[in-house]
Amino acid sequence: MDNQAPEVLDNAVAQDAPVVDLAPVSSVTDVSSGQPAATGWKASLRNDLRDSSLAKKFEDTPEGLNKALESHANLEKLLGHEKVPIPKNADDVAGWNAFNKAMGIPDKAAGYGLADADIPSDMKELTFDKNKFAEVMHGFKLTPNQAKGLWEQYVNMTKESYSKYIAENKDNLVKVVNTLRSEWGDTYDTNVELGQTVINKFSDNKEMEDYLTSTLTKDPRGIKFLAKVGNQFAENKMGDFTIKRFSLAPDEAANELAKIRKDPNHAYLNEKATDQEHQAAIDYVNRLEGIVAKARG
Repeated sequence: MDNQAPEVLDNAVAQDAPVVDLAPVSSVTDVSSGQPAATGWKASLRNDLRDSSLAKKFEDTPEGLNKALESHANLEKLLGHEKVPIPKNADDVAGWNAFNKAMGIPDKAAGYGLADADIPSDMKELTFDKNKFAEVMHGFKLTPNQAKGLWEQYVNMTKESYSKYIAENKDNLVKVVNTLRSEWGDTYDTNVELGQTVINKFSDNKEMEDYLTSTLTKDPRGIKFLAKVGNQFAENKMGDFTIKRFSLAPDEAANELAKIRKDPNHAYLNEKATDQEHQAAIDYVNRLEGIVAKARG
């Protein structure tokens, strides 16, 4: 085939051909208004979508389009999760059961599986009832993580408070000891021992003994009182006074009268008793006789 030269339009035809601009179009003119028409991403939307409140949330720019797509992606992720209906009201038993199950709330308090409290050896007096605590948490329908977190915080706060209490007691005891040592001097140890002897003698059990010791030894006045009572015992002076009961049953009063009248050493009959002791005994006997007489009517 012979090579042919390209067809060349004559000058007249070339002048009538349309001119095509291959440069990028940045805007389009609206024929009706003569103004540049919108060229953003919203221009390609249907009228109802372009005018919707959703589209208006995002700018008509590339960045706005990115944000719109990002919002849609996040919504798809959310819709992909398990759906949990919100209970209608407090009486919506079925709704609450479904909600609690979705939140992982156990059917029973024991389902929380709370760990035992870790109690240091110097805090053996502390006790923690994790079962009761779990029942309270279950009553408020807390999730397992919430219940375990509160349990841990409760145990730690209690231990911190107890530790602070012990430290304050030790500081106070040091002050008490220093005060009494300066007052009693070398007799301090003896007086303290006398006081502890009184507690040990009259306590029914170890629990009462510990309670009286911790209560009465917090203040110098308590230690002085115990030491004074202990000293009375040590010097056999407890018999120097008689404790009289002012409220006796008629039978008890009659028995007491009989004992007094048979006891020659009682101040009521003993000629060696002082006038004061003898008069006190007479007054006591008169009160006893009054109780008996009143009962006989």
